[in-house]
Amino acid sequence: MFSLNEIFQNAQDGKAAENLATQFGLSPEQVDTAVKALIPALSTAFLSKLKDPGSLGSLVSNLNDGQHTSTFASADAAQTPEAAAKGGDILGELFGSNHITTQVAQQASSITGLRPEVLVQMLPVIVSVIAGGLATSLKNQGLGGLLGQLASGAGAQGQQQGGLMGMLSGLIGSLFGGQQGAQGGLDSLNKILQPGTPAAPGLQDEISKILSSHRQ
Repeated sequence: MFSLNEIFQNAQDGKAAENLATQFGLSPEQVDTAVKALIPALSTAFLSKLKDPGSLGSLVSNLNDGQHTSTFASADAAQTPEAAAKGGDILGELFGSNHITTQVAQQASSITGLRPEVLVQMLPVIVSVIAGGLATSLKNQGLGGLLGQLASGAGAQGQQQGGLMGMLSGLIGSLFGGQQGAQGGLDSLNKILQPGTPAAPGLQDEISKILSSHRQ
């Protein structure tokens, strides 16, 4: 599972799209289309956090929440209020405001034909599934403890960017067979956080504009 789309496709024993379709009254094909339209925005936001060590620690702490691993594994867990709430916490870290989330949903709506309000409801669950997949992938490699260490180190007062990048390098270097150097680790993490599916024409530009306007 080395892209965000692959993570989602492997969730809930490969039935995440079917399960979300039941949950939201859609067809599996509609869910698959929605996920592929939304993932580029999530990827862009995740990747932007790698450049901001000050906010990365909080994001990693949210990723480490056990609710997300349950959501990744179980359709029942994905349908709970806790899954939506915890997924919403990650969306807050990624996008910064409900306004940005709504704009992202509106752009995805223009591609999928699904109503923006439905996409807004789906986003927290999709994010929780992906977060759980990221954590599960690391734990399966025996690196679950390092995720917690990264969260603690990144959130520590006075943490310097070089120290955080070193921790990232160690984490990702271990995952990929001992790559050395912060840049090698970050390059590998960049690959994991890629969408894994091509964005619709023009969608990536619109997403970048939305997220850039928020950061200004």
